[in-house]
Amino acid sequence: MKPLEQVLADARGDAAVLRRAGHAADAELIERICHEVARAAEDYLRWLTEEDAALRSGRSLTWIRSRFSEWEREGHARREGRRRMYRQVVIPQRANPTAAREAGRAA
Repeated sequence: MKPLEQVLADARGDAAVLRRAGHAADAELIERICHEVARAAEDYLRWLTEEDAALRSGRSLTWIRSRFSEWEREGHARREGRRRMYRQVVIPQRANPTAAREAGRAA
């Protein structure tokens, strides 16, 4: 099974071929669908460094690193050279009490 990034890249490539062949409407439809899928899957497609993951989660680098092997097996972590990267979707997001309070006031 191909990763989502590859599926989107292939579809965008197909759209470019269609556009060159004079099928602009078909190409635009494919491009629009790819854009919407990428927006809907943004947390899955975005990769974070360990430092950014720690900032997002409020967890220590040790905590994040301790989960690297498991997440790597699941396809949610990878190495880029010596740097460890994590899909944003697996990194818990620290609660923002200020934003929650403001949302409560607005409601």
